[in-house]
Amino acid sequence: MLQAAKLIIEGLRDSVRRAKHFGLFRSPKNLIQAKAELQKDIHLIERALALPEPRRPFGNAPVKRVEDIIANYGDQLGKNLLSQAKTVLDNRNSWNDKGLRPKQITLPAATGVEKFLVSRRSVRAFGSDKQISDAELERVISLAVQAPSVSNTQSWSVRAYRDSQDITDILKLQNGNVGNSPIPVLLLVTVDIRNFTGSNERSQMWIDGGIFLQQLLLSIQALGWASCPMNFSSTNTQANKLRKLADIADYEEIICFVSVGEEDRDIIPAPSIRKPVQEVLRIEKLKN
Repeated sequence: MLQAAKLIIEGLRDSVRRAKHFGLFRSPKNLIQAKAELQKDIHLIERALALPEPRRPFGNAPVKRVEDIIANYGDQLGKNLLSQAKTVLDNRNSWNDKGLRPKQITLPAATGVEKFLVSRRSVRAFGSDKQISDAELERVISLAVQAPSVSNTQSWSVRAYRDSQDITDILKLQNGNVGNSPIPVLLLVTVDIRNFTGSNERSQMWIDGGIFLQQLLLSIQALGWASCPMNFSSTNTQANKLRKLADIADYEEIICFVSVGEEDRDIIPAPSIRKPVQEVLRIEKLKN
């Protein structure tokens, strides 16, 4: 009982802290939230331009939000983010006015391994209905399970769906797949929370699940297939609907969907430009 009480208390503390700092959807309260909302809308436009058949014209609502944030925060947003915004707005206008898609961006990489890592992109346009075979999928998973996990508990599970109607029914409960190509194979990644102990491991499912997910994406790419992680940021009500539909146990936390197929080489994936290293890396020393 004591362990359960500690878990509940720590969960409530998490909720209070997150409620304090989480942003309001589409209504940023500070510069950090404004940057995040701007980045989301930039990617929303990028993602639309990577679909098999983007609407034309499209994008009035996200463009208005981008312009409002730039007007409100200006140079505080930083050169990199402002440059991304300008590029994506120009690309959107080129599509709306002339039907021209963005050009491929070549990222610098010195070695073969580096080229492999920077070449992974989320593909939403599949060139055929060709499916990864069972043998290849088993090979993918054999590589993915090399990911580290707390105390090597390996709490992951992957369900694979091949039937088109199954995939359609499942994706009715996922937000963000409208306009994608028909998905040849859909993977569903879950984590069994029975593997974790005590309040100190209350977030370990997301850590282990995220590490495994990235290894899974790279393993799919290593075997020559394209993929796209599809988030399941949901309420408990929505998650329970999926649990009922897909026979997922209450002790399984739903981490992510992953679509797998053959990339349509005629459609460039969303470039999704990354932050400069200087905005991510902090080399520090503790104060005496």
